[in-house]
Amino acid sequence: MTDDLPNLRFERKFTPADLDLETALTRVRRHPALFREAYPARMINNLYFDSADLRSYHEHVRGVGNRVKTRIRWYGPLRGAIVRPVLERKLKRGLVSGKAGYPLPPLALNGCLPRRELADALSAPDLPEMLRWQVRGLVPVLANRYRRRYFVSANGHLRLTVDTDLEFFDARSAAGGLRPLPVSAPPVILELKYTPEHAAEAADAASALPYRLTRCSKYVLGVEHLPAA
Repeated sequence: MTDDLPNLRFERKFTPADLDLETALTRVRRHPALFREAYPARMINNLYFDSADLRSYHEHVRGVGNRVKTRIRWYGPLRGAIVRPVLERKLKRGLVSGKAGYPLPPLALNGCLPRRELADALSAPDLPEMLRWQVRGLVPVLANRYRRRYFVSANGHLRLTVDTDLEFFDARSAAGGLRPLPVSAPPVILELKYTPEHAAEAADAASALPYRLTRCSKYVLGVEHLPAA
C-alpha cells in the first residue's frame, strides 16, 4: 500500500448486546478518565466501495495484516444534497489503523445513487494520481449510517465514540437505489481510540469499562447480510 497515512492509532471496540444508550452514556461520563463530550452528536453516512469479488471484505475476514477500505463519508441526512463528501481510505497495518481523506465535489442522493457522478469524482484530476489508480474499478457495495457521540478524556489523550441507530443499505442495485437491509446490529458500539504512545493509559481506561473487547466492522457486518446478487 502506498497511501501516506499519518496519525496511526489503535481502535478498540465494545459491543455488549444488552447495553442501552443511557447506561452507556452514564458509564462514560462517570469514567475515571473524566471523559467529556467534545462535539455535538451527528449522523454519519458511509458509502463503501469494493471490487466486484469483494476483495476488501474477504481480506478483513481472513485477517490480512495490511488491508484497506474505501468509502465516501458525509454528515447529516442520508439523502438530498451532499455538500462536503470526503473520499476516505481507511487502512489497517497490523494492530494500528488510520485514514486519509480527500474532499470531493458536492453530490446529490435523491432516490438513487448518482453513479456517473461518483465515477467522475473518483477519477477527478485533482485527486492524487496513485489514489485514482487504487480506486479504479471499485463499485458501490454497501451504505450505512449511525448517530455518533464524541468524547475526549480530560488530558486529551483518549477519544471515545458512542454509536447508535445503525442502518444498512444494499448499494449494488443496477437501478442505482439503496435498499434497506435487515441487519441485527449491536444497539450501542463504544470505540476507544488512541495513539501508540498512550497504549498503557488506554489499557487502564479499557479495564474501567465493564465490557469485553470485540471485533466489529460495520462494513463486514453489513456485507454479511447482503442477499445473493
